[in-house]
Amino acid sequence: MLGTLVRKIVDLPLDVIRVLCDLVEKLSGEAGQQWLAELKNFLRKENCWTGVVVETILRLISIGESLVLDAADGKEILAKAKDVFAYIDPDFKNWGADEPGSATGEMPVAVYEMTQDGTFAHIFGSLNADVYKLCFTQAQIKAFVKKHRRWLRTDGYGTFFLFRSHGEVFVADVNFISGASLRVHVYRFGYDYVWNVAYRPRVVVPQLA
Repeated sequence: MLGTLVRKIVDLPLDVIRVLCDLVEKLSGEAGQQWLAELKNFLRKENCWTGVVVETILRLISIGESLVLDAADGKEILAKAKDVFAYIDPDFKNWGADEPGSATGEMPVAVYEMTQDGTFAHIFGSLNADVYKLCFTQAQIKAFVKKHRRWLRTDGYGTFFLFRSHGEVFVADVNFISGASLRVHVYRFGYDYVWNVAYRPRVVVPQLA
């Protein structure tokens, strides 16, 4: 039976294995024991999740601001956004990260700044375990860059956005090349590079309730 379980774990996508390993590591500490205790209370239908704080490695910097994206048809993709970006990463096309999205209504958004080093999984996972809820369409990312340009990280450092394409989650990294010129790179969400807090990368996500 143990062998079957091991085989099933090995067959999981690498991104899922990393998340599971990270979860096991967190649960092994004091905070993890507190979460397990609260889960037991929940299963017994007792009062639970009071005073439990989710650790985040981000600081909200748009607090008090009304940042809203307009409704969009979702058809625009970053691979063709030459009217906004002086350089566009060819991997948008190479990796299939060029699928148009669905139409979207008005959406309030929030801007965060990193306060600790972290991978994309740590950064976005610290806001919501369901990262699909943090995804934009590519049309919305382009709209943010045009409408709220002053909220982008300057000095050549990145501002990160999540989006989905062909069933995979990607990260768009927008930064200034020089002066007013912008470039956009794309990374797979599972990329395990640890981003340095010293450069204060920013993260833009749909405003959480």
